[in-house]
Amino acid sequence: MKRGWALALILLATLCATWQRAQAVQRLPVDHDELVYLPAAYDYAEMMKAGHWRDVSAYRGNFEHPPLVKLLFASALWASGAPEPEWSSLQARGPVPEPAWPAFRVTRWLSAAAGILQVALTAAVSPLGALLLAFDPYHAAYTAEAYLEAVPGFFALLAVQAFERARAAGEPLRQGWLAATGSLLGLAAAGKYPYGLVVGLTLLPFLLHARAPVRAWAALAVPTVAVFLLADPALWPAPLSALWESVTFHWAYSNHGEDVQKLQLPWFQPLMYLIHPGPARWHAGVFATGLNAWVLLPLALVGARATARARPVWAVWAGVGVVFLLLWPTKWPQYQLLLLPALCVCAAEGARALVKAGARRLQARRSARASPGH
Repeated sequence: MKRGWALALILLATLCATWQRAQAVQRLPVDHDELVYLPAAYDYAEMMKAGHWRDVSAYRGNFEHPPLVKLLFASALWASGAPEPEWSSLQARGPVPEPAWPAFRVTRWLSAAAGILQVALTAAVSPLGALLLAFDPYHAAYTAEAYLEAVPGFFALLAVQAFERARAAGEPLRQGWLAATGSLLGLAAAGKYPYGLVVGLTLLPFLLHARAPVRAWAALAVPTVAVFLLADPALWPAPLSALWESVTFHWAYSNHGEDVQKLQLPWFQPLMYLIHPGPARWHAGVFATGLNAWVLLPLALVGARATARARPVWAVWAGVGVVFLLLWPTKWPQYQLLLLPALCVCAAEGARALVKAGARRLQARRSARASPGH
């Protein structure tokens, strides 16, 4: 693709992502998890205002998730002076009351900014893939709400791109870029555990295939662990026991949680999300299109081989993400954001392959018609 067209598509994807997330920020109703994360953010904000920094690490509200994103929400709420809503006046799936808008607006836009940056980062790899991501209903919805997805997804994307720099073709693994990858991976995990886990598993086969020396493993692992611990104050009092309690909560919730048991979603539910534009149906008029539900998975399958040749880390990321979602017992729709950037890059390669195949077929027909005897 010519540079001018590539830059135009990057700009277009970023503008589309901004417009779509602005619509979602403004028009989406209150979501269930926002009523969990926002009160926790206000608790953190009160501790920060009072200078009770030790209380931040001892806070037990929503302990199953690391506090990084909630601390960012708290900082934004503190800086903006948004008053705390009357939580009893809010209902999941109901409209955001006017008095609560300042709190929702500042935190939703923090998420939206990280979601837009995800699209811009993807555009640097695949402008067409970024355009798909810009309009994907799941990505647009859950990066336009006060959810935990957008920020760790941003760090996960940066980690993947740093790792690509680390394994430049024909060269030994670059330890500086491995250290950058590890730091970003630690931040992704400190935002929400699965983002660090999925990207970490994505990088593993490349390190094994390269027969990375011990110093390369250390260059990646040491910053990952160090940054993860530094960015997760909930672990500071007792790192191992606190982490174990948080992780085992997820396992127990996935297998015995009331919501999980009540819905009894099938193991293949993540694939159903990919072929059903859920948010576009749940919130009519908010999202520009549900087209991804029809084209994303088929195009990604077509483009998997080409992506494996051109951007192998992204192809493996898509595969690891799909396997993880199929195996993990909790099947919430926001988990699709663990793999959507990679899937969109694969889908863009699939679209390119189909266009090239069509062009070749058309050229063959023209040549056949122009040959003697026709």
